[in-house]
Amino acid sequence: MIKENCYLTDQQIQLFEIFGFLVRRNVFNREEIHKINEEFDHRLRSLKAEADPNNEPLANNNWPNRNPHTPYIASLLEDPRIYVPSEQLVGEDAIPIHSNANSYSISSSWHPDTEDSHLLMVKNVMYLQPTTGDHGALRVIPGSHRNPLHQDLLRMGLDAAFRKHTKQSPKGMEFDMRGEDVASYIFSSQPGDLIMFNQRTWHAAFGGYEDRRTCTFNFYQNPKSPEEKTSMRKLIEAIRSSANKNKKFLNKVGSQYDPWWLENPEKKT
Repeated sequence: MIKENCYLTDQQIQLFEIFGFLVRRNVFNREEIHKINEEFDHRLRSLKAEADPNNEPLANNNWPNRNPHTPYIASLLEDPRIYVPSEQLVGEDAIPIHSNANSYSISSSWHPDTEDSHLLMVKNVMYLQPTTGDHGALRVIPGSHRNPLHQDLLRMGLDAAFRKHTKQSPKGMEFDMRGEDVASYIFSSQPGDLIMFNQRTWHAAFGGYEDRRTCTFNFYQNPKSPEEKTSMRKLIEAIRSSANKNKKFLNKVGSQYDPWWLENPEKKT
């Protein structure tokens, strides 16, 4: 019955395809969010305890959820409320790539997660605290997953601040407008709400605060055409080459595919 209630309508799918994102309210209840926060608290405390006290505190902490430290969050990647809508958008043979937890202490300036136009990649994002436009809410630019808007924003240098922060080379002009003033949809949310977006969609969050919490679940299209397979190979190589480069910006702790998860102790399908 739960699975039957998880399917997106034709209208929701159409909205996602046109605007590049879809908002879903009250996907998880209060008790489930409490359980997620308990595991989040435990894992964050342990990571901070393991950190070298001589190192500068990190602006962001990021860790994979598919491990025995966070068993309930690990199970969400296989929760029909997450995977059924994702498969509707990406395909029944979609590949679950990431399941991450994030603790931010700063805002996130405008950027897309990918510039690739061949592979469809969908990210599910859940905030664990209430958010508003001036208090950490995710913002998305409707239709920015499509060209020419996607490329126009690159040429404008809208991601200049993001690239500067992550020490990447600039691609466009220096963008001198306040990020908060860019026309966008603001995902003001309550814990349990969820937003899905095409990873080519431009997004940002302003009004960042200490320990701004999200859980994210990413599904990628299973590549079939030569162009899609080439894109997947490039993506894999990019992930490998950038593993250490951005460590100071986004402290990724642990493997996405923990041996515990690969062993499948609960024999999940």
